[in-house]
Amino acid sequence: MSDTSIKEIIRRPRRTLSQIEIPGDVLIPRKDFARDVIGVCERTATRMNLETVYVGGVAFVARNASLKIVADL
Repeated sequence: MSDTSIKEIIRRPRRTLSQIEIPGDVLIPRKDFARDVIGVCERTATRMNLETVYVGGVAFVARNASLKIVADL
């Protein structure tokens, strides 16, 4: 016989926002910015000391402002 007192826990994957529109810029997740825009890992982007905002536990950077910082390096 099977034990019916043990219930399986079903977890839904966390849904993150792909981007957040702000006046004059767009906030995108730092990991996506690092991988897709500048072609480095997230840890390297963290070491670049880009201005970061945390929304729901996810690190976001301002795309245009971060590109300007990377261009100045």
